[in-house]
Amino acid sequence: MTNTLLGLLRMLFGLGWLLAGTITTAAAAPGAGEHVDLIGVRVSDVEGRQHRIGVSMGKVQPVALVFLDTACPVATRYIPVLNDLYESARSRGVSLYGVLSNPDIGWREGADFADRFDIEFPVIFDSAGDLAVRLEPRVMSESFVISTANRVVYRGRVDDRFAAVGRLRTRVASHDLREVIGSIASGDHAKPYETEAVGCFHPAWGEPGEPGAGVGEVNWARHVAPLLQANCVECHRRGGVAPFSLEGFDNARRWHRMIAYMSGERLMPPWRAVPGFGEFRDSRRLSARQIELLRTWSLTGARRGDPEDAMPVSKQPRSKWRLGEPDLVLAMREPFEVPANGDDIYRYFVIPTDFSEDRVVVALDFSPGDPGVVHHANYLIDYEGRARAEDAKDETPGFSVFGTGGFLDYNAWGIGGWTPGAEPWVLDRGQGMWMPRGGDVVLEVHYHLTGRATTDRSEVAFYFAREPVSRYVDGVVIGTQDLDIPPGEESYWRRFSMDVPAGMTLTDVTPHMHFLGREFISVATLPDGRELPLIRIADWDFRWQNTFTYREPVHLPAGSRIDAWVRYDNSADNPQNPAVPPRSVTWGWETTDEMSELWIGFIPDSPGDRTRIANAAERSWYRPAQASGAEVARLLERLAAPAPPSGG
Repeated sequence: MTNTLLGLLRMLFGLGWLLAGTITTAAAAPGAGEHVDLIGVRVSDVEGRQHRIGVSMGKVQPVALVFLDTACPVATRYIPVLNDLYESARSRGVSLYGVLSNPDIGWREGADFADRFDIEFPVIFDSAGDLAVRLEPRVMSESFVISTANRVVYRGRVDDRFAAVGRLRTRVASHDLREVIGSIASGDHAKPYETEAVGCFHPAWGEPGEPGAGVGEVNWARHVAPLLQANCVECHRRGGVAPFSLEGFDNARRWHRMIAYMSGERLMPPWRAVPGFGEFRDSRRLSARQIELLRTWSLTGARRGDPEDAMPVSKQPRSKWRLGEPDLVLAMREPFEVPANGDDIYRYFVIPTDFSEDRVVVALDFSPGDPGVVHHANYLIDYEGRARAEDAKDETPGFSVFGTGGFLDYNAWGIGGWTPGAEPWVLDRGQGMWMPRGGDVVLEVHYHLTGRATTDRSEVAFYFAREPVSRYVDGVVIGTQDLDIPPGEESYWRRFSMDVPAGMTLTDVTPHMHFLGREFISVATLPDGRELPLIRIADWDFRWQNTFTYREPVHLPAGSRIDAWVRYDNSADNPQNPAVPPRSVTWGWETTDEMSELWIGFIPDSPGDRTRIANAAERSWYRPAQASGAEVARLLERLAAPAPPSGG
């Protein structure tokens, strides 16, 4: 190589460094201590695998994110450090990811980069710039640590090895990222802080379809495929429960208008909980940016892009049990014949536990027999033989109580549930669910008919405690039977409440109504008068009932109160109304009757308080339930108002 060429390369390299360095935080960028909506976001990595940021095997974890680049020498210099830190973080319950978020880098370049540098940690391919827009990194190599409460604990350098651009220290004195990870893993919630990161400027992202910057021309291979794989194909795949596949370009393009419409209306992905009313582990929501990208792709012709740059189709897990070999698997005793046509089926299957002694459960998982028809499932424990009695009346496997009533007494204890894409149910260390011997597991399955006859034999996996348990998960149900919904009434409100007699920590909530239900709101009022939103569903749909597991359990001290407001629509304009013309509807077990209840999973502060809490829940059923839309409007207005300054 000639001296002239060497000099030219050095000059160009020097100019490149002028585009890099240490810069101050932009005013709009989320600083340390601020809230970011990140935990649980579904993403794809450069190997085509799907991740939920900060959710691993049913547990929510703090997160470390480091923005990288395939060529920036500062970013690549940190890869061996991050490989080492990844193993340490994972062993301490902290998720670490690299992030490639550059509109000029395609998936294949990202995959080659990970292979060339022997990267051991997952590298997220941020195809739409969604993570970069949320966090606004200044330079490549900037790192972020996010708590399980979605707070930025730290943003800044990995360590201080770079004094400035192009200037290395002879000794690394401050291992900032490692220290923050160690601190948050040990439960130390010190004051959030920032340092200045050194690296090449992070590229700017514009709006989808904006020429000259950002995404530019939106196409399937570069932008849409990673988004669909992370958020849609778990159900929309061959053999999945959704009605059609979105795997591959041909399938996605065929449905591009429906993709844009359903995501724009927030009908898909299916998630009914309103943001800001509780933070939940299994949230399925696309960001406004992701929705705009899908809309732009559809409106601009649903282009394919370079097929060589298309991410490989995601691989399904090799084992149906994501937590490893279970201690016990309970399967439906007989296969159930699912017909090709007709209404959706809600059916209960009795499975004797045959426990020889009481057990303590620390995790549950579910495996659908035919994922193409199992829409969702719930599991109950029946200690009174009610389910067996109903099952004996029905010659086919299982039984249905719809139209008969009788089984769904509140003595049936709910222990979990499953929807496609849900993580296994896993309790924290030292926690367990006590299951006395002698009960039957009752598997409630919602079958979504597809036009193809099939059979299903689903299974539930149990994992038992292997070390002492000091805190036990329990459950109660609160509600009202004071329902008398007139025909034609489109805004019939009820309210029920429970006084909290002893400290308790909420783990999950399950709202329940039938076809006339339209809206559900629950709020906890603390002893000092503060109102804490627990759950809101503004557009109830009987088909999409969920158990909503909190991202961080919610502690309620003694003296708190749990309130719930529910609205029913018994008008002819309600498309879910089973009666034409509408008729008067009261409380009852049949689906053409109505219910108004909230199932609550909780851990009492003291095991001896369980009975007091259960008695308080029972008293909720005996209270008057009158409510009005004006009362709810005032509640929502209060909750939307800015919080007062600290100490004010």
